[in-house]
Amino acid sequence: MWAYQLEAPRRVRRVEVVEDRAPLPEGTVRLHVTVAGICGSDMPRFTGRVGQHGAFFDYGTAPVHEVVGEVIETTSALFATGDRVVGTLGPTAGLSEHVTVEDSRVIAVPPELDDLEAIVIQPLSTVLRAVSRQLPPLAGRRAAVVGAGPCGLAFCHVLRRAGIEHLVAVDPVERRATTLDFGADEFVTATSTAWAAGLDSSPRPDLVVEAVGHQQATIADAIHAVADNGFVFGFGEPDDAQYLFPYLEIYRRDLTVASGRTIDLWPEVLRDGARYLLEHRSDFAALVSHVVSADDAQLAYELYARPQVGRLKVVIDTAA
Repeated sequence: MWAYQLEAPRRVRRVEVVEDRAPLPEGTVRLHVTVAGICGSDMPRFTGRVGQHGAFFDYGTAPVHEVVGEVIETTSALFATGDRVVGTLGPTAGLSEHVTVEDSRVIAVPPELDDLEAIVIQPLSTVLRAVSRQLPPLAGRRAAVVGAGPCGLAFCHVLRRAGIEHLVAVDPVERRATTLDFGADEFVTATSTAWAAGLDSSPRPDLVVEAVGHQQATIADAIHAVADNGFVFGFGEPDDAQYLFPYLEIYRRDLTVASGRTIDLWPEVLRDGARYLLEHRSDFAALVSHVVSADDAQLAYELYARPQVGRLKVVIDTAA
């Protein structure tokens, strides 16, 4: 079968590998991958930066975890051969023709959705989990989302429908029309540092969601920008094991800083994402901006690694 391997930072190579035909562990499925979505959390490994676990660059499989696939073998009581599923791969998986995943990490694709639509379920579900389980009451509050990439746009959409009164999106890449379509009241074309420094005496956001990650500055900027007694939520993937925080400011202004990632309850979380996507299907049609053939996976990773106008979610379609 084909697979993609990292042969150098920012360089993937398609190879033919012998498929592992060992018996599947109980409760797992082997998938033929039909669509794979590239996420910001895949970028540290692709670019060769120090990753979330402190590991330096290695020459493993090209990173990917968001997948839609067809079940080709199963030891799961939940899925049969031929079923379409969507979910998240384990930490050791990567971009290849066939992957094996625990049945607790995937759900059936709703029949109304094609595979390209369904790939949005996994990232959307993680945003929904954060808003519903980790953020304070939102009705009537002011909020800002730092980073208007795919997850930042999903936050805009979900926060608006959770009762936020006024919503600002911030990104150095011009995405005004898209953020307004996803529920923002205002868009600021600026870095988070410039935006935070430019806030005047007008009401500051009660909640700031940092949806960028991969650096320390954006979290500090969110802390500087939030209102007194406010809440800062770090959603973006960290690259460093330790972060420096302006703790004195957090203490004196009575701020709450929290973070979170989805590590359990995947079926429940994914089903919530599927229901939300079906309810707002037309709104999320524009989230996937680039569909790339599996023959051109290098292009897909390069597109995602360079923030640019018009580039939102990049997916790899193995049938293209």
